[in-house]
Amino acid sequence: MKYNVLITGANSGLGKSLAIKFKSKGHYIFHHLGHKHFDLSNIDDIKLLIDEAKLLNIDLLINNAAILCPNIDFSDYDKNTIVKIINVNLLAPILLINGLSEQLKNVININSVVALETKKNRMVYAASKSGLMGFSESLKISNDKIKILDVYSTNIKTNGLTSNAMEIDFVVNSIYDAFINKQEKIILDGRI
Repeated sequence: MKYNVLITGANSGLGKSLAIKFKSKGHYIFHHLGHKHFDLSNIDDIKLLIDEAKLLNIDLLINNAAILCPNIDFSDYDKNTIVKIINVNLLAPILLINGLSEQLKNVININSVVALETKKNRMVYAASKSGLMGFSESLKISNDKIKILDVYSTNIKTNGLTSNAMEIDFVVNSIYDAFINKQEKIILDGRI
């Protein structure tokens, strides 16, 4: 089956690589940052993206966009940064799934191992990713219409500067294989 795919954060890194992979398998790819810029920290922009996705009959949503962990002391966070991290990493995926629930067949949530284990100086990022995990797990047992794959990963080599990380091709192929095999969760831990 071929899907109409919305991938958030598809202009670079993992999102771009996922877009290339899914397109190579014959799926239609809609980049949320294509000709229009949708700011996923802004609720009005998320609503506009939902409207656009409805018109395109999006039936596979890949929640990939995220604000990465700044790895700073909690007292060094400003309120705007906290709000942006929560909005992009947690609120946007929830609103997108909710707004597209009538047409979605599948969702892939790109999460982080930080949702599964405690790390120093990752409070807000951990809260956003743990929240996404809780939302997703509850949705899985609350509906039988949308198939959900949660991806928990450690560092991924998305550019030449990333070290001590998994190869992007390995990650993309693992995600695609898990999607095709209808898995509900994969953990990609490059530290092992």
